[in-house]
Amino acid sequence: PLVYGSQPNMGMYYHPTGPVESPSDYLSNYDFDKAFALQEEAAQRMRRDILDVAEQLYAVGCEAINLDTAASAGDADFWGCLSVVADIKAKMPDLPVEMGMAGEMVMGLHGRLTYDGERLAGMYPHQQAQVAARAGVDVFGVAVNSSTDRSTPYNLARTVTFTRAAAETSPIPIHANSGMGVGGMPMTLLPPVGCSTRCAKALVEIGKADGL
Repeated sequence: PLVYGSQPNMGMYYHPTGPVESPSDYLSNYDFDKAFALQEEAAQRMRRDILDVAEQLYAVGCEAINLDTAASAGDADFWGCLSVVADIKAKMPDLPVEMGMAGEMVMGLHGRLTYDGERLAGMYPHQQAQVAARAGVDVFGVAVNSSTDRSTPYNLARTVTFTRAAAETSPIPIHANSGMGVGGMPMTLLPPVGCSTRCAKALVEIGKADGL
């Protein structure tokens, strides 16, 4: 199958790389309403761009799309990703969508955004998977960030705990984001094969990841 994957990367929509002013400048001055509005603007721009890409790919035969590292810029980023999945499913219901998260908790950089009545800030994987399924996601990816001052067994244990909790409650298949600094893996470009194989096996056999 021809699958297209990319990072929504909403942070790149802010100055100096993008067209939207940085909300950080306003947060530091306690101008919260302006900061919230800028995040919402960036999320809407990202939403339109992702839908445009999906439509073009669908027209040339792409068979699935993967939104990887969702919510890397916080809850507004997650809101934009969920919203565009709903847009994609409304226009192209037979295009499968996979979504992988940026971390085990959605950062509340906005704090007030909700999707389907649920507050997005602070959501953990078992909650993220539920709201993603309601948006129309077909396969959901749990991401657990590795702590660089702890061992691989410690980081793997955290990852397995979050992954299994999501797998037991999710209505859709769960895959585990596993790689440099994620999924129990060390923060290195070339993780030792002993770490990568053990992490992969544990996430399937103990974490019950079933959407690999």
